This record gives sequence, C-alpha cells and structure tokens, in this order.
Amino acid sequence: MIQEKIIIEGDIKGMRFSKAMSLAYDPDQATIEESIINYYNSQVSSFEELAIERGWQDAYWTYPTYILI
Repeated sequence: MIQEKIIIEGDIKGMRFSKAMSLAYDPDQATIEESIINYYNSQVSSFEELAIERGWQDAYWTYPTYILI
C-alpha cells in the first residue's frame, strides 16, 4: 500500500476549487488515477470522465508542491 497526497483543482458552477486528498492504494492493483475514481465510487474509465460526471471544468489532479525553508 502507498499513501499519497494529491490535489484536485478545477471550476464548478463558475467557482474555482482546490481539494487536498489523501489516498491509500496498491500500485500492483490500481493506478493513482484509478484510485481517485474509486474514491468517488464512480464507474468511469478516466479522470476526464470523472470531471464531466461531477460537473468539474478545467479540472486536473497533481501532487502538492513542497517548499524547503
């Protein structure tokens, strides 16, 4: 099992959103994108389809940026 922190960003109903998530997944059984889809209990086959299903526009997922101080 791998624990990942990701961020999903996009627009919904004209408002910008940014959602931080922690995902635990087994890389031998699913990709991180498949794990995001499973998190939302969806049957779609890609993140782009998930965004459409959820009403997100210009949506993407990324890893957080860490700044060393």
